[in-house]
Amino acid sequence: MLAEARRELPPDRALPGHLVEQKPDGFRAVLFARTGMVMLQFRRSADLVPASPETAAAASALGEDLVLDGELVVPRAGRLHFGELQHRARQLS
Repeated sequence: MLAEARRELPPDRALPGHLVEQKPDGFRAVLFARTGMVMLQFRRSADLVPASPETAAAASALGEDLVLDGELVVPRAGRLHFGELQHRARQLS
């Protein structure tokens, strides 16, 4: 079955027993945090902390050991800017 684009999510009752959510346009990343250390990686194992220092700072401020797996995005004025994320990642090379 191939995915198809939709402008809106279906109503909850349309897919009983299923969960539907929007997928933001970003980089899949894993964040590891321990006291005094934050590592943010994507599938090529590159260190993304320099590309997203605000994410690293927020994780560090929690003061907890944690692992987060999700989509790294750059929000600007209520929208997500994939181009800005790509620009930041290119600065790492």
